[in-house]
Amino acid sequence: MLTGGAATGSLTDKQRQQLAYHNKVRAEVGAAPLGWSAAAERQAQRWAGELAQRCDIEHSRGSGFGENLFMGTLGFYDELDGIKAWEDEKRDYAGQPLTREMAPRVGHYTQMIWPDTRELGCATSVCSNNLILVCNYYPPGNYLGERAYRPGAVSP
Repeated sequence: MLTGGAATGSLTDKQRQQLAYHNKVRAEVGAAPLGWSAAAERQAQRWAGELAQRCDIEHSRGSGFGENLFMGTLGFYDELDGIKAWEDEKRDYAGQPLTREMAPRVGHYTQMIWPDTRELGCATSVCSNNLILVCNYYPPGNYLGERAYRPGAVSP
């Protein structure tokens, strides 16, 4: 494990909601629940701050984490809307091995449910009336040629 996970009681309401929603999505495909990682959260906060300065989103490089990004207009979207948008990608994923062509359509969802991932840390920032959400995952997932789950093992 990368870090000791934070005790669930020490999380904010927002963090508990983010973790619970991820774990609900993971349970649907039989993936083990995630724990909260202070290290993943710190990296997410650092990157969310950099993205806010640019008011744009792009993936970080070399952090050692898997990463999902969301940007939406404040007042219309909140953190859970970003996570739900990632979950919506499941409509295009049926447990097949991940390919480079499909990754842009399903990669947020498959990172959420990746079977070897054990830790989550998320953070937000704001720029020009936009919310930026960064969630980091450890160990990272989305390895080409591998499956996020086995079809038939559970019913998604």
